[in-house]
Amino acid sequence: MSDEYFVIVNLLAGRGRCRRLWPQIEALLKKKKLRFRAVLTEAPGAATEIARKASRDFSVVVAVGGDGTIHEVAGGLIGTQTKLGIIPAGTGNDFVKMLKIPALDPTTAIEVLQAQRTRRVDVGRYQERYFVNGLGVGLDGAVAWRIFRRWNWPGLAHWTYLYAAVYEALCYRSGEIEIRSSEWIYRDKLMMVGASNGRFHGGDFLLAPHAEIDDGLFDVYMISEMTPLRRLRKIPVVRRGEHVGLPEVQIKRASWLEIVSERPLLGHLDGEPLEFPAGGFRVEIVPQALEVISA
Repeated sequence: MSDEYFVIVNLLAGRGRCRRLWPQIEALLKKKKLRFRAVLTEAPGAATEIARKASRDFSVVVAVGGDGTIHEVAGGLIGTQTKLGIIPAGTGNDFVKMLKIPALDPTTAIEVLQAQRTRRVDVGRYQERYFVNGLGVGLDGAVAWRIFRRWNWPGLAHWTYLYAAVYEALCYRSGEIEIRSSEWIYRDKLMMVGASNGRFHGGDFLLAPHAEIDDGLFDVYMISEMTPLRRLRKIPVVRRGEHVGLPEVQIKRASWLEIVSERPLLGHLDGEPLEFPAGGFRVEIVPQALEVISA
């Protein structure tokens, strides 16, 4: 295995933020005298195959980008002995909060990378795809679709999550959803359902405030229907993680779950938009499946 770092740079990450930051990050890597080989990509989904091929020859593959980039790179490293390193340069930067890697400080992020302290973390699996931070359907899925498929505001990337959340709080239509696990079943007219590995979603929304990335369990949040006005009023509450005590909120833990709905559901994997088919689908945790460089 090469002792070089293999660096995958997603120039699309952060609505242009990564493209702007990469020259600075590259200069810092050279200043720190780190040996590295960099590949730049602008093709959605390309980082997974690049990471898979790199894992044959490199002991560390570094994702430079946001949660979507981490999602893709991690997907290519599952089942290998290669470690995942991260230099955040995205929009939400949710997963790195669990690793205590600063999202807005490339210098410190590179120092974390250089120290090479690692921990093994769980990942989620949906069919043949993996996710490191979380899966969501319902309103948060609609938010992901609105951001990544409809809104593209360079320079305002940090605010798009909040704007999209406000928009969908006013417009999203809840539906009957059933969630099944080995120990419990829950059914209601639900506004949001998520299987969280990490605590943060959508940038600063503390949706699963007690989740741990190495406990072998999802924190499953289920939020029942609210009126549009109540949804708007509770956005700050969710951002602070203080929604747990609301009567509409249930949070349970599970190593796997099935989500059943008569209609297709807009959703996301690590913030990446995905439409789940009508009927039902299963997600499960894969314990300790990924070795990550962490602070």
